Formats: sequence, structure tokens, C-alpha cells
Amino acid sequence: MYKNYRSFYSILLLVSCFLLAPAFLLSQTTYSKNTSKEQKTTSQSPVNQSVKFRSNSFKPAWHLTIGGGPSLFFGDTRQYRYYPVVNYESEWKFGGSLILARSFTPVFQLRGQMLYTGLAGTRRPWKRYFNTELLEFNMNLAINLNNLINGYRSDRAWGVDLLVGIGLTNFNTTVYELGSDKIISKQGFGNGSGIGGRTLEGLLMGGIGFSYQLNTNWGIRLETANRALNSDKLDNHVGGFKYDIYNHSFLGLTYTFSSSGKNIILAPEEPALHIVDPDLMMPVQPDKQSDQEVTSFNRVIDVLELNEQPIEEPSEKTVKPEPEVKTETEKPAPVKTIYRIEYRVQIRARYGTRIGIDYLARTYNLPASEIKENTFNGYYIYTIGSFATYDEAASKRNSIRSQHGVYDAFVVAFKDGNRLQKLP
Repeated sequence: MYKNYRSFYSILLLVSCFLLAPAFLLSQTTYSKNTSKEQKTTSQSPVNQSVKFRSNSFKPAWHLTIGGGPSLFFGDTRQYRYYPVVNYESEWKFGGSLILARSFTPVFQLRGQMLYTGLAGTRRPWKRYFNTELLEFNMNLAINLNNLINGYRSDRAWGVDLLVGIGLTNFNTTVYELGSDKIISKQGFGNGSGIGGRTLEGLLMGGIGFSYQLNTNWGIRLETANRALNSDKLDNHVGGFKYDIYNHSFLGLTYTFSSSGKNIILAPEEPALHIVDPDLMMPVQPDKQSDQEVTSFNRVIDVLELNEQPIEEPSEKTVKPEPEVKTETEKPAPVKTIYRIEYRVQIRARYGTRIGIDYLARTYNLPASEIKENTFNGYYIYTIGSFATYDEAASKRNSIRSQHGVYDAFVVAFKDGNRLQKLP
């Protein structure tokens, strides 16, 4: 028995290193390339910088998944190799699964799983079948292939995970005579070292999972994984392949808890650069007058000087232009209205297709009347509010992040209703 455990965990260690080492190296390479690209973009002029529509910050969080589905046995006591029998002692059994997970990075998620299920197998030539009641605990690592290969995107709804882990299974097995239901043998039932005297065995698991995020907190998950045991005792028949295998698949709901942890910044959200644009620089530095302001001011002075010259023969023609001169001297305001800059909080963006405003309002619990839709470089972008200063918009952004769960909301600037590439 000791040799079996030693060889089993040696194989486990080699397989884990083989799977995790390349994934870790690839993830580091991917994010270092993304970071270097962002740094190069930051060093360029503001005109040539790429437009960013979402935050590149990732916040670790806890996740709870509850699901249920079928469990199938693959071992010696089985009628067919690739599909189960459904009559004359069916091999279909069902179980429930509970998973508590913690996502540390966009790629890696550490999970603890508890599974309670049944297993069954039928072998008609042997005139026997078995039933197993099983309780399993495992620790596994979920590797997000989307973020590993394509980089992290906060607005990506679909996810595909590669699963690998280790665990312990506790089971009671009863073998019956097919047709008479006479008990032939038992495994566990107080004679094992597991919970309640069940037989205890180690396992190696591997599988794949698919997830779809419905909103900030709720998602759907479909998962299937095989378990390879460290023995051939699950069906209480020793022979053939020396490691019994079973599969559990489930469909479930995932709840993501709001996290108060710090964001992991994968790339700068908004580089602190000033746009070299005279129209944008003038509101920031009001003490420096532009050529247009100086020209307008000189033009007013010239009119005043002409009006102050003595006129020998006053007439109605010379008196009528006076209201026009007075109104012209009272026009510093139109110079300021040229710079229609406003700050908003962007909550979502999608390339090529619209997102329903009502859907966003329900998802983030925001008034639909406050959500505005604009287009920019092929993207549909959705914003909240209209503020004269960055500080007011930043305060609204913080409120949306903390109270509405839009953790990647950020401040953007508009000029005359058009989205600017960078903040002025």
C-alpha cells in the first residue's frame, strides 16, 4: 500500500509541474508584453496614443458555486466502455457539489470542493453490479485560458478554465448479484479509515470548466472533471486497470462576493499626460491669453477708441451704432463657451454592437435616464453624469464602484459631445 501511494503522488507531482509551470511562464510573458506595450504607448505623443475604454485593473474576490449533475464510473465493473447502461441496473448516478474559490490573479484561481454523489456499475457477464455512496474533498487550481492567452478584459463574459488538483475520497461500496440483489461483498462501512469508517483513498483530478457572467455578482458554470483513484477498490473488484476512475459533471450558479481588496494594476488606467491642444490648455491656464483672445480684446479697444473721437456733425446714423458697440463690449462670455469640456464616468463599452441601456440599468442598479450612449472608433461607450471638474467626476466614479459594483468604472472627458482620447 505504501508503494502504491508513493508512486501515485510521484505521478501527481510530475503532472502538476508539467501543467502549471508552462502556464505560469506564459502568463508572466503575456502580462509583461502588455505592460511594455502600455509603457511604449505612454511615452508617445498624446495624438498617437491608443484609446482605452475599460480599466485594466483586476480585483481579487471570493466565489461560491453550487451545482449538481451526473456521476459515472469507469472501471472493471462496467458493461460498456464509452457509454452507460440505463436499464437493468442503471449506471447513472447523480450528486451535488459545493465550491469555494479565491481568484488571486486573472489567470489563477484556488478552489476547495466538496462532492457528495453516488456511483454504480453493471457487468452482466459476471452477473453482478455495485452501488457506491461517496464523499469527496479536493483542492484544485483553475487556470483561466482566456486571460492566459488573450490577456485580461474586465468586460469579457465567457470564461474557459483548465482544472487540476488533488484530494481524498471516502466511500462505502456494496456489490450485488445481478437479478437477485443478493449482497456479495462490501467495502468500507466502518472498516475503513475515512469519515464514518468509509474507505479512504487519494485521488488526482483534472477537467475543464465553462463560465458565463450574468452580471457583477451572478454567473452560470458548467464543469466536468475525471478523478483517478490510488487504488482499484472502488467497485470492490481488483483486476484489469489498477486505478479506478470516475467522472462528475455539474451545472451550477456562482456568486461573486464584493471584495474590498486592492486592485492589481495590469496596465496604466489613464496616463497622466497633457494634450498639446491650445483649446484645452486655455481653461487650465487662464492667465495665458491665446491669440484669439488678444485679437478680440484689441478689436474691442479699437472700436472704443473710434467711438471716443469727436464728431462734428452728429446725426442718427452715428447714434444708432452705439447699442451695437455696447453689446460687443459685453461679450467676453462667448469666448469661454468655445471650450465645452465635461467629465463623465464610463461604466461599459462594447465594440461593434450596442448594449441595452435598460440591461445596464438593471445590472448595475442605476437609473436608465442617467446612462448616455456614444460611439467612438467603432465602440459603443456608456457613461454616467456630466461634471465641470475632474474631482466631481472622480467622486461619482468612487460612488459607482463602491455602491453599484462597477469596479472598473473610470473618468473620461468629452468636448462638444465627443469623447476625448485622454483627460485634459
